[in-house]
Amino acid sequence: MIPAYVIERLFWESRGITIQEVVYLEMVYALIIVLLEVPTGVWADHTARRRLVQIGVGLEWLSFVVILYSFTFTGFFVAISCSAVGSVIRSGAENALLYESLQESHDASSFEQVLGRLNAIGILSAVTAALSGSVLAQYLPLDWNYKLSIVSLLIATVCSQFLVEPTQREMEERLTWRHLFKGFQFVWSNKSLRHVTISFLAAVSAFNFIDEFWQLYARDVSVPIYWFGVISSGLLLIQLPGQLFAGTIARFAPSERWLKRFGWMMGGGFLVIGLFPNPIGIGVMGLLALLYGTMEPLYYGLLHHQVPSSIRATTESSVSMLWHLGILLFGVVFIIGTTGSLFLAFSIIGVVVWIVHATHP
Repeated sequence: MIPAYVIERLFWESRGITIQEVVYLEMVYALIIVLLEVPTGVWADHTARRRLVQIGVGLEWLSFVVILYSFTFTGFFVAISCSAVGSVIRSGAENALLYESLQESHDASSFEQVLGRLNAIGILSAVTAALSGSVLAQYLPLDWNYKLSIVSLLIATVCSQFLVEPTQREMEERLTWRHLFKGFQFVWSNKSLRHVTISFLAAVSAFNFIDEFWQLYARDVSVPIYWFGVISSGLLLIQLPGQLFAGTIARFAPSERWLKRFGWMMGGGFLVIGLFPNPIGIGVMGLLALLYGTMEPLYYGLLHHQVPSSIRATTESSVSMLWHLGILLFGVVFIIGTTGSLFLAFSIIGVVVWIVHATHP
């Protein structure tokens, strides 16, 4: 549980961090991901993946310690950098570890279902954190949420020590610079996978700005702060059906088809939120969260069922790098939009998502 997330933007604002500086920090986070994502993915394919997961969780804990004592942009920069490095080290390694653990027990076909269930457990934990965090924010200083988050992440760091590495893995003996490009080559060489990847990344990169700025949107449409815990919980809980039943709906139509339809709907939702700012926009954000929850296991299932084990973490890390590059580019668009208003920024993002889907049918 991370209780701090429910009041994160408000806490940052109380420490003097402006909306523009938040976006700059998001761009720093994305830039670190872009630079380190693929090298760490290659590393995960040539070493014990559980070890990288352990290091990543530990760095996430450290980032919360730093942010708790930060009152300047520089301090937040250091904290975000620690979080980004921790995230990039875990990226690729986590799902690769999961897939090959299932493969070793001859149950790889259930990957989407298991991934969805694990994500659902994470969502339920986050809901508990959001509800408790909003209540604490009413009666205690905002930094209490960060103190509880530090304890939570410390427990996660200890638990990660009990992960088990699969005994059977395909590994290439010699590590060369060519490994940095193998993930991209794999995705690019498959035309269908390439198009669905680009469409998927546009939609999920855009959703990042719902996740990051719904609090400010809610404030600007006059939603009282005591509703924030309910809203945060709702945006998380509504992802559960998608996470749990993504494997089921894939039986009725190919994942590619679902992902493209959901991407069009994601762009349309952003336009509604931006063009018609009112409390109903929070409900539209909920529908977008439902789509997001469905798209993630659908896409990663589609990817992992095709990618070879020897470049599994490398390929997912390559996709993750493109994802954060998308966030970086959308960040530029968002900053331009916020010179007018927050609502204009959401509208522009919706248009961009539609353009990407129109050019990658």
